Amino acid sequence: MDNAKKWQRAELLLFTLVTIINILPYLTTRFFPSMDGASHLSNSNIINQLIFHHNELFSQFFRINPEPVPNWTSHLFISLLTLIMPAFLAEKILLLVLLAGTPFAFRSLMKTISPSNALYSFLVFPFTHSMFLFFGFFNFCIAILFFAITLNYWLRNYEKPWNPIRLAMLAVFICITYFSHILVFGTLLITITMHIVTGALMDFTCRKFSWKEIVNNFARQTVAITLAAIVPLTLFIYFFYTRPGTREIKFIPREELISYLYTLRPLISFNISVESRPTMILFFLLAFFLLAGVVTFIVSVVKKLRTEGATVDNMTTGAVAAAENENCRRLNFWWLMGSGIVLLVLYFVLPDAYGTASYTSLRIAFVLFLVLILWISTFRIHWWFGILAIIAVIFINSTLNRIYQPTIKDLGKLAVSCYQAADHIKPNSLVLPIYSMDNWFTGHFVDYLAIEKPVIMVYNYECESGYFPVIWNLKSKPNYFLGNPLTPEKYINFEIIKGHPSRQLDYVFILGQYDPAKDWFFTTLHGILTEQFERVYQAENCCLYQNKKNNNK
Repeated sequence: MDNAKKWQRAELLLFTLVTIINILPYLTTRFFPSMDGASHLSNSNIINQLIFHHNELFSQFFRINPEPVPNWTSHLFISLLTLIMPAFLAEKILLLVLLAGTPFAFRSLMKTISPSNALYSFLVFPFTHSMFLFFGFFNFCIAILFFAITLNYWLRNYEKPWNPIRLAMLAVFICITYFSHILVFGTLLITITMHIVTGALMDFTCRKFSWKEIVNNFARQTVAITLAAIVPLTLFIYFFYTRPGTREIKFIPREELISYLYTLRPLISFNISVESRPTMILFFLLAFFLLAGVVTFIVSVVKKLRTEGATVDNMTTGAVAAAENENCRRLNFWWLMGSGIVLLVLYFVLPDAYGTASYTSLRIAFVLFLVLILWISTFRIHWWFGILAIIAVIFINSTLNRIYQPTIKDLGKLAVSCYQAADHIKPNSLVLPIYSMDNWFTGHFVDYLAIEKPVIMVYNYECESGYFPVIWNLKSKPNYFLGNPLTPEKYINFEIIKGHPSRQLDYVFILGQYDPAKDWFFTTLHGILTEQFERVYQAENCCLYQNKKNNNK
C-alpha cells in the first residue's frame, strides 16, 4: 500500500473516531432533552393511535392533516419505530442517524467537490449539534442531511444521461428534503440552480463547447431538475399561496444579524456568553481559511496572467487545452461562491418570523456556513491548513460538548420525571398540562406523559399551528372543564368550540410550582385540586393530580 492510501485510511479512521466520540454525549440520558422533542414524540404517538390503532377517542380530538405539509419526516420515522420499540429508543436511533449520517454525508459531498481537500470535512462536527438539534427541530436536521445527500447525488450524475432510474432517485431525495423542511428545500433548489447557471457560463467562457451544445446541456439539466422537483415545487408554491398574508412578520435588526454571524449563533443553544467563546474561535478560524484561500486564488490568477502574457504565442495546442480545462475545473469554486452570495442576501432580506414559522434567519445562516465550508475546500491552499482545521475542530467540538453535558444531564432528569408520571394515568384519559417553570426551554416537557400511552393532552401546539402532520378535529373535538358546573366559584370551563359537548378532565399535570394567589385561574384551580382531585404522583419539579371521580371508575 502506498503512502497516499495509508494516509487516506488513517484520515478516514480519525474521522470515524471523532464521529463516535461526538455521538456518545447524547446517549448518556434516557431521553435527549430537546425543547420540542417531547412534542414530536407525543404527536408521533397520536399518528399511531389514529392510523394503526384506530383509537375512536383520539379520532374525536385529532385528525391527520389533509394538506401535504412539510415536517412529516421525523414524525413518520418515529411513528414506525415506536410500533416495535419504546419511544426513547426510537429517539436514540434518530439521533444516531443525524449525528453519524450528517458528517459522513457532508464528507462525501466535499470529496465530490474537492477530493484533495477532504480534511476540511472535519469542520462540520460542531454543526451536527447545533441549536436546531437541542431545540428539537428534528425535521430541519433531517433536511440538512438530505441537502448534502441530494446535492452530492446531483453533482455526481448531472453530466450523465438522466435515465428514469437516476431521475427517480433524484426525485425521491428532493421529496424527502421537502417533507423534512421547506426552507432547506428552497436552499437546495437555489444551490442546484446556481450550479446549472454557473456551469453554462463556464462552458461558454472556456469555449469548450459550441453554443448549441451549451444550450442543449443547459436545457437537459434544467428539465431534469424541474421534473425531479415538480411535485414538491408545486406543494411549495401551494403552501405559501394558502397562507394568509396578514400574519405577523418579524425582522431582526441588521446589527443583530451581523452579530449572529461572527458568534456563529446557530450553534449556540443555552448560554450565549459561555458558548460564544468557542463558536467565535470557529468563526475566526473559518475567516482565516477564507482569507488564505482568497489570497492564494488571487496570487495564482496573477501568476497565470503573467505566464500567459509571456508565452501565449508559444503555447502548444495541448497547453491551451490544459489551460481551458483548468478554468473549467473552477466551476465548483464559482457556483459555491454564487450560492453563498444569494444565501447571504436572503439572510439580510427575509423576515426571521412569519406567523408561527420562526428562526428563518438562523436557519439560512446555518446553511450559509455549510456552503462556506464547502467553498473553502475548493481553494488550493497548503495541506497543513487541513491539519490545523482538524486540531482546532476537535478542540472546539469537545469544548462545546463539555459545556452541554451538565445541562443535558439536568434536563434529562426532568424529562424522565415527566415520563414516569404516565405510569399513574389510565389509558384514554384527558390531561390538562399546567406549565409553571421559569425556563423557556422546558415548556413542552409535559408531553413526555403522552409519548407511549394513549393519553390526550388537551394542549398541543403542533395541532394549533397547522404546519405539522396532526391537527385538531374541529368537527368533533369535545370541550373540557374542571370542577362542578353547579358551583361557579370552583369551576373552569375551557369552551374552545361553541356548541360542542364538554367532557370533564381526568388529570391535571403541573410542571413547576404555581402560586395559588397569582390570579383568578390559579386561585380557582387550587380550590378544585384541593377538593376534587388527589395527588397520585410527585417528583422534584412536577406532580400529577387525578380526578376523584376518575379514581372510582
